[in-house]
Amino acid sequence: MDGNGAELKAPISPAIQGVEDVNALVSGVERQLDEWAAATTAWITESGKLTGTAVDKFIRPAVQSMLQAPDSKVVGAGFIASPGLLGPDRSYIAWWQGDDMERVDALANFSPQSLSRYVKTEWFRIPVETGKPHVTGPFIDLLCTDEYVLTFSHPVFNGGAIAGIVGLDVTAQTLERLGLPLLRRIGERAALVNDGGRTVICAASDIDAGDIVAAAEGAASYPVGRQFRILSAVRPAGE
Repeated sequence: MDGNGAELKAPISPAIQGVEDVNALVSGVERQLDEWAAATTAWITESGKLTGTAVDKFIRPAVQSMLQAPDSKVVGAGFIASPGLLGPDRSYIAWWQGDDMERVDALANFSPQSLSRYVKTEWFRIPVETGKPHVTGPFIDLLCTDEYVLTFSHPVFNGGAIAGIVGLDVTAQTLERLGLPLLRRIGERAALVNDGGRTVICAASDIDAGDIVAAAEGAASYPVGRQFRILSAVRPAGE
């Protein structure tokens, strides 16, 4: 205790502070998605029969707010309906990207064959199968940005049934810009990796986004968000 009787707290080490700050960065994106999924579920539940126009009218303003926020980490976002929500055997995509709100593949809504490639993706399929949020990536987003991205996706519901997903795209470059200074507090070879051991960002210059790595001997591991961890030191897998 200090002279006034207040309990003194031990200072947090730079490494632990770095872990907490990276966790706050990732958890902030997850929390934003959780809140949007809850709002979308409430809207779907209250709306009754849905149309594509109604979906666009609800989803687009939320996406615009996220993409154009001054501190936005999101480069693309939207909603994909489960087949049958808007009509028999019909799905629907309402997804936009960039500051100029470019709509992604609207023609897919008129072509079941085109839309099927979305409902088969990991970021759609796993939340629908599990009923839980999921993070896919990093992967090269050939459908939208042509960059390494992570897609954070979350199921939305209609009376207990899964009605589709909402999702957010965040580039590895954005996470690197924000997270690399934090990782360097942990170690010169510290890395944020997904649950498959694939690198998201790394303090070491010889490790790139998407590389599969393993923990170096004696490295510490810290959970981050729902599906990530920080390794205090990494090596390329197989070495």
